[in-house]
Amino acid sequence: MNRIIAAALLGGLLATPALALDAKVEEAVKTFAAVENDPAKLQAYCDMGKTMEEVGDDEKKLEAADSKIDGYFKTLGPEFETAWNSGENVKEDSAEAKALSDALDKLDEKCGGGAPEGEKK
Repeated sequence: MNRIIAAALLGGLLATPALALDAKVEEAVKTFAAVENDPAKLQAYCDMGKTMEEVGDDEKKLEAADSKIDGYFKTLGPEFETAWNSGENVKEDSAEAKALSDALDKLDEKCGGGAPEGEKK
């Protein structure tokens, strides 16, 4: 019986580091949650998502909308921009990528769809 308990405890201790998210990703998730709870920032995020959806992959539209998108980032704040960029060096199928995607999905749900899949980081 003691071996079973010891094995379970050891297994739990070994699994814990794998479940912990990178500190930058944890902060990004918190930042996205804060946007979700701030009506002005949520509106800016939703508007940014609509603009990005309209732009799509069209370079000319992107150039035309660039200052508008920059304005949304200014409204959302430097913490949001840091959070938005935090996915750049995250492995695609990692726990960090899933946490970021889930946090952005929650924001998108608040917008009624929000940013398209290709725009999430």
